[in-house]
Amino acid sequence: MEQDARERAFTPKVGLFRRRPEESEKWWTPIAPVDWRENSPHNIALAACGLGIIIGSGVCIAVGHGWTITGVFGLYVAAAALYHMLEYLSVALYNPDRTESGSFMFNPDGDNRYMVAMAVSVVEYVIECWAFGRTKEPSAITMVGFVIAIIGQIIRTLAMVTAKASFNHYVATHRAVDHQLITHGIYRYERHPSYVGFFLWAVGLQTMLKNAVTTILFIVVLGYFFTKRTRKEEAFLLFFFGKRYRLYKNQTPSLIPVSNVDIEYRRQQLESMGENIEDDN
Repeated sequence: MEQDARERAFTPKVGLFRRRPEESEKWWTPIAPVDWRENSPHNIALAACGLGIIIGSGVCIAVGHGWTITGVFGLYVAAAALYHMLEYLSVALYNPDRTESGSFMFNPDGDNRYMVAMAVSVVEYVIECWAFGRTKEPSAITMVGFVIAIIGQIIRTLAMVTAKASFNHYVATHRAVDHQLITHGIYRYERHPSYVGFFLWAVGLQTMLKNAVTTILFIVVLGYFFTKRTRKEEAFLLFFFGKRYRLYKNQTPSLIPVSNVDIEYRRQQLESMGENIEDDN
């Protein structure tokens, strides 16, 4: 029996005891093929590695060039990459069942509009630095934007860490078994801290770059997006938790304007579908 165990340990399928490469194979030939599937460990490792390189490069540029146009851009790059790293880490550490490559949030809307918006902000910064160099020099506005972005990132990450398994990057249309109504921590002061945090982070970064056009665009587009999304989300939360969420909603403010009439209308639509709602809690 001991001999059988030893033979199994030295089979090609077991960790460090995989087979040695054949003589015809090159020294760089991998024993296990690279898995390019969307949620494969290889893809996640490559994304994390790339983000680490970008964060490090951004910090080096910021430190090396100091409080200059180039240094501020390095800070912007590092902050943007750090956001994506924290998005994935927050899900992996506190909501592991929903961890996937999409947890990096490179393409949150599925239409690449986020990446296009970030690219446009970089293009605006480069063009304005070339055309109006002196106006893009770091100033108090730059510092204010940077502080706003930091506050937004802290709020966003705290929201994800506090909600744990109840947090979802997308609006939940069905209540999962582990979905709980979170009313403690940062949720005591703001009903939608993850949305508010992202809004402050995004607008803060554009303010830091002194991008007038993209700052206005981000305010308008994100304001519309989160207002529309919050209406839908709160209707489902009322549907899931009934009186408990109504009480929480009445007691806890939100910086995102939401129409109570529209939410109640959506809730009635959900009820008309014949589903049950928690009105006794």
